[in-house]
Amino acid sequence: MILIKKKRIPSSLVEYKRTINASFDNLPREVKDRLRTSLLKEQGYICAYCMKKLEDDSSKVKIEHYVARNEENELEYKNLLAVCKGNEGESFEKQTCDTRKGNKEIKINPQVNRDILTIRYTSNGEIKSNNSDYQRDFDETLNLNDIFGLVESRKEALNSLKRKLSKSKTHLTEDTIRRIYLRYSEAEIKEAYVGILLWYLQKKMK
Repeated sequence: MILIKKKRIPSSLVEYKRTINASFDNLPREVKDRLRTSLLKEQGYICAYCMKKLEDDSSKVKIEHYVARNEENELEYKNLLAVCKGNEGESFEKQTCDTRKGNKEIKINPQVNRDILTIRYTSNGEIKSNNSDYQRDFDETLNLNDIFGLVESRKEALNSLKRKLSKSKTHLTEDTIRRIYLRYSEAEIKEAYVGILLWYLQKKMK
């Protein structure tokens, strides 16, 4: 999970919200497509929760309500995130992200920097926080430490970065590592599981 900086609400959504009986379920396809694209762009085309790569495809992306939707918040742009399908259709044990979460409340907010700063990782790919509520979100509500793939995928992403750094012909000074960090953090299209990569590079800089 990385910090998501919300940008300007799409004009098509602003206009739709002004219509009579506007609701999330009745979003016109064109408005929903533009909304999904906007969310993906500000997230770097990764899932807001697990950081899997996402394509701008309605069959592969869900628009999630961070706070369970109601009449007041269902079209609030700050309450909307782009997320993966989270093993939709699989058993509950294998579900992740919004599919697993459903209407449950989570405490950690990917739009709040102080929340994201509590996150760390293990070299084995587990996501951790020193906040017990956030850890419960990871382990139970979102199932981000599932044994069916996410932990192993983060571990492999980290090991791939380590291999690249070890093969680098450039001396890895603090400035060099900082440039690599900025390249990952500022990329318009983020690497899958980029959170663990940024965490590791920050450790190297320290």
